[in-house]
Amino acid sequence: MERLKKAGRFLCSMKCAVMLLILLALACTLGSLIPQGQTAAYYTQQYPESLAGAVLLFRLDDVFHCWWFVGLTLFLCANLLACNVLRFPALLRRMREGFTVTKRLAEWDGRPAAVVDTEPEKWFRKLGFRNVKKGVAAFRHIGEDRSDSAGQTEPSVPVRYAVRHRWGIWGAWLCHLGMLVIIAGFSLGQMFQTQYTVYGVPGQTRPVGDTGYELRIDDFRVKLRADDTVEQYETDMTVRRAEDGASMSGTASVNHPLSLFGMKFYQNSTGWAADLEVWKGDEKLQEGVICAGEYALVEDMDGLAVLFNAFYPDYVTDPDGMPMTQSSALNHPGYLYTLYYHDQILGMNVLTDGEIITVDEYGILFKDPQPYTLIQAKRDPFTPVAAAGGLLVMVSLVLAFYLPPEEVWAVQQADGTWALSGKSRKAGAYFLEELKKADVQSENGRSAPR
Repeated sequence: MERLKKAGRFLCSMKCAVMLLILLALACTLGSLIPQGQTAAYYTQQYPESLAGAVLLFRLDDVFHCWWFVGLTLFLCANLLACNVLRFPALLRRMREGFTVTKRLAEWDGRPAAVVDTEPEKWFRKLGFRNVKKGVAAFRHIGEDRSDSAGQTEPSVPVRYAVRHRWGIWGAWLCHLGMLVIIAGFSLGQMFQTQYTVYGVPGQTRPVGDTGYELRIDDFRVKLRADDTVEQYETDMTVRRAEDGASMSGTASVNHPLSLFGMKFYQNSTGWAADLEVWKGDEKLQEGVICAGEYALVEDMDGLAVLFNAFYPDYVTDPDGMPMTQSSALNHPGYLYTLYYHDQILGMNVLTDGEIITVDEYGILFKDPQPYTLIQAKRDPFTPVAAAGGLLVMVSLVLAFYLPPEEVWAVQQADGTWALSGKSRKAGAYFLEELKKADVQSENGRSAPR
């Protein structure tokens, strides 16, 4: 039974919470370093056999949805909840009964921070205490001999007492609660969020998955620095709700997502696209925009398809004859393609501007290259929960560090002077130094015993 009690106390302790946080932080780090959601073949190709096996065995390919990550998260939430539940009655009792002059005098060693010969209320007010309580309490005068006072009743003496920021005792408790809400919101968001990828060139409208929304790419800009390196990618977009035609517009850029209709739109990446034309003799059969990595079916010839593998803005070949680009400027565009007929490869080559792929009487042409934008849309129904947790943590930090509970009290001595002291949960030494200034500023300059 005693072992069970010890185990229960440990599972509800902050030591256990710290251990769980370390494990979750490690899991999140692995989830950030290892690409998520890829096929098993991807990991066996990218990593050594043993490492790939560990990734698949421990579900590191889908960390935020695997059973052990969910279990650790639920365990941590239960731990934080238990800590808060167990501490709540004591904090509530302290809030109601813990701030009294009787308790302070019982704990006080009798050494004052300052001695003044005037009513101490004005000194308390200078320190920011407004509600000063007056009364009497049992306390022997400062300096009186207590060696033979066993069994004797302490005399009642005039006292003054004030407290401020008593709500500050909830700082740590609210911090733990905020952490609990953040973890719950983030974890539930990772498990239940939906995300979609939309890409295209300005002027195109694409559906945002199965959400019932459409995204129109109004403009796409690549901002360059003076040395021609990329400074920023920006996409102007309009999102339209199909059911009623309502629309919202804005600009998304790297590290600055756009929030529309409860979704966040991230500027994820960019690539190259080109216009594709299919001719039959002098007749244009079809045209459209194709992005690198996409394929197009030739509509007039069953089974014929062309894959746009890659684009080279300034096309050259390396010493081994492999295609490459020597700059990002559109000096000599090259289009790497693969031609298929009924899933059989007919050929693979690089076209430059003006060159045509010829298949029987058909001609396929790439032209007018332009960058496309890739937008990632995410919908997380638990974002407000995580935001509420963040707000709780902010409030808790204000309470803990800027509004700690502070108390001051004064006891009138036999000669009519007042012995002042105080207590602060944070910066207690500084607080007492401020209180000592009352002694220096006292009308008669009476010194407090040190």
